[in-house]
Amino acid sequence: MEAVLVVGAGPVGMVTALALAGHGIRSVLVDQGSETSVHPKLDYVNARSMEFFRRLGVADDVRAAGVGPEHRADVIWSTGLAGEPVTVWDLPSVAEERRRIVERNDGTQPAVPGQRISQIELEPVLRAHCRNEPLIDLRCGLRLESLTQDDDTVTSHLVEVMTDDRVALRSRYVIGCDGASSRVRAAVGIGEEGFDVAGLPGAFMIHFRSRDLAGLHRHGRFWHYFAFRYVIIAQDEVDTWTVHVNGTDPAEFDTPPTDPAAFLRETVAADIKIDKVLLTSRWRPGFMIAERYRSGRVLLAGDAAHRMFPTGAYGMNTGIGDAIDAAWKVAALVRGFGGTGLLDSYDAERRPVGLRNTHTSHRHLNVHLEAGRLLRDGAPPEAVASFLDARRGENEYRGIELGYRYGDSPVICREDSPEPSWSPRRYTPTTWPGSRPPSLLLRDGRQMYDGFGPFFTLVDFVGDGSAAPLLDEAAAQGLPVHHTVVDDSHARELWERDLVLLRPDQHVAWRGNEPPSDPAAVVRRVRGVGDQR
Repeated sequence: MEAVLVVGAGPVGMVTALALAGHGIRSVLVDQGSETSVHPKLDYVNARSMEFFRRLGVADDVRAAGVGPEHRADVIWSTGLAGEPVTVWDLPSVAEERRRIVERNDGTQPAVPGQRISQIELEPVLRAHCRNEPLIDLRCGLRLESLTQDDDTVTSHLVEVMTDDRVALRSRYVIGCDGASSRVRAAVGIGEEGFDVAGLPGAFMIHFRSRDLAGLHRHGRFWHYFAFRYVIIAQDEVDTWTVHVNGTDPAEFDTPPTDPAAFLRETVAADIKIDKVLLTSRWRPGFMIAERYRSGRVLLAGDAAHRMFPTGAYGMNTGIGDAIDAAWKVAALVRGFGGTGLLDSYDAERRPVGLRNTHTSHRHLNVHLEAGRLLRDGAPPEAVASFLDARRGENEYRGIELGYRYGDSPVICREDSPEPSWSPRRYTPTTWPGSRPPSLLLRDGRQMYDGFGPFFTLVDFVGDGSAAPLLDEAAAQGLPVHHTVVDDSHARELWERDLVLLRPDQHVAWRGNEPPSDPAAVVRRVRGVGDQR
């Protein structure tokens, strides 16, 4: 019997398998396709996901495959290439973000910058790491048909796409990362709730190559070029672009344009030189979230659990957070030190994050729609610019990316202190239980996050033996805890307590200035056994 079956080998599924392997857990990773994606479904890995990628050992390869660190990520708003610019949201390059992290070093910054990269380029990087990992059995061309589960195992019924041969696979757990039309979700009877986007009934995507920088950069170099009727995305700062054209009625693109290049030139009202159309597709904007993220031994992650509009790049990045959370909890159960409360906590922690990110993505989209309405109603460009600049935040909401908290989780040790202030725009450095703790550079130049162990970590700012009761109890209960003593007054100030216990996903499980009065209860709680109220 296999330990874990991961269904779906997109970015979320591959990260799930890699994270399981990082915890020493073997998985079978299946996908009905044989190749990586040819669709540019995403173009940004945010800073929190890059922190996770760094921990998994894939960050350097992702950066090498992505847009170079010298390129900024400016967003131009315009009435169109044939019109005039309205305003610019200036967003920094990776190189600029790296300098900011070093110069500020105040806990407000991520450990590493985000990365511009197309899913077309990201997936081969992750696929290579999966193929090179002995604990991952990657099987392409397998489609999940159904599954059944009992108290101990899940039996998944799969079909070989090329031969129709039937395969039955037994595993202790299944993690469904198989997209918006998830067969895993359907197989366990989990419903979904959501809505389409009023005023945006459909869209047509054209992915193409062009070196006509004079035409495309008429209003300046950009990452995103928002022209209300359409958006242009610079995928690689060389010659690869994606345009999404918004429809005006649901049937507009039922019959796709016969000449996509001509349709594109007509839409932008400019004679852009197009070297090659690589791909076209129709898609319908919408938002969805699963009614729950778990059924027994089956967990959902990524688009199987939530679907968002691309505004803010929350979709895959939220899925990466799902993958990391699901992987460490399942690994703890397989290795024997985790309790069933960890499974209960998965939905309690991740679904609120998915719901909030869905609403935030919708908020960003409404900024687009309202600005377009203002223009159509005859508002002067400077009024539209003022509206947009007052509501900027897309790809800048550090509170959403870094500041999500699991304070109500059943496997977090709550405390009576009031929750620190939270804003979607800003990350507040805190070790309040359930939070991601502040990252910073220590006096010796090391990134503090690099000192964390593979499972739990007890960060100790005093080193006087006060950590011993918790460490001894963890050892007695079989909870693997890495003990690290940090002699840095600046870090101690930002981390707020002398002792801070971190989970494998770098969220705070417990903190205190002295050992807990009942260390056994703390350890039981964080590993998901006993009373989880």
